[in-house]
Amino acid sequence: MKRISALARALALGLAFLGMCTSQAHSAVTGLNEAVVVVDKKANQIHLCNYDDGKLTVVKSYRSTFGKNGGDKLWEGDLKTPEGIYDFLYRKTPPALGKKFGPLAIYIGYPNSMDKHGAKTGNQIMLHGTDDPSRLERPLDSLGCVVTDNDNVKEISDCVKLRETKIIITRDFAKLKDFSRLEKAKQFLQDWLHAWASKDLPGYIESYAEEYIPQAAGHNRNEFAHYKDSLNKKYGTINVSATDVRYYFHEKYDLITFTQHYSSTFPGGQSAYNGVSRKNLFLQERNGNYRIVTEEQQK
Repeated sequence: MKRISALARALALGLAFLGMCTSQAHSAVTGLNEAVVVVDKKANQIHLCNYDDGKLTVVKSYRSTFGKNGGDKLWEGDLKTPEGIYDFLYRKTPPALGKKFGPLAIYIGYPNSMDKHGAKTGNQIMLHGTDDPSRLERPLDSLGCVVTDNDNVKEISDCVKLRETKIIITRDFAKLKDFSRLEKAKQFLQDWLHAWASKDLPGYIESYAEEYIPQAAGHNRNEFAHYKDSLNKKYGTINVSATDVRYYFHEKYDLITFTQHYSSTFPGGQSAYNGVSRKNLFLQERNGNYRIVTEEQQK
């Protein structure tokens, strides 16, 4: 009985300590509702930002160091930190994590679809701590990862939802504070959805860049257009809408993410295909107009 009582007390103390840590972490990031992690290479900082309808507000900042070679990552082994908009994939802690990475690493989804579109290579890019705090005094001191203080990486991790929270790695965060593209991105999404649902094939295909390569249907934009034309003829009606929409901006491209709701009927009115999925549209401007360069769909 004494042994059980001691274990119970230890468990209670452990839970109390865990609760205290969680409370402290949340108190340190007061004002954070929906997190976006921004890595600012120019300032050697990580900004924990609050997302609000496409706009970012810095809540807290942390010192950081990056790849030993400056610039955007192009291939495996170039010692550069990638630049773009990514998901956090999974966490790793000791003993599975090496000592030099500190107490925690969060793996970053590099390469994403835009990186692969640009034939970039490499992997194992992480946001992690360190067993040598003096590294943070040097602006470029990693093999390509984003490195910060051990306490900081824990605090950031507490605010991260895997495969949902975005990390935006930028050369200069100041350039992302101009949200003039936000209304343009919102209008693009509405026009794209309307062209799809109304079977406006020219308008729909015009939304895609000439170099667009579809994920499933065809090998280029022309084959994709033929495929979409066949569906327009096959179905009597098409309904498509977007919920949970998010807009993210970067120097190299912009990203719209949303939940896609799709339904169609045959000409006689019978139900055809219905589906709900997550969609990512990677956009770049062409002659002042947004175009979809690549897209991802997850059911």
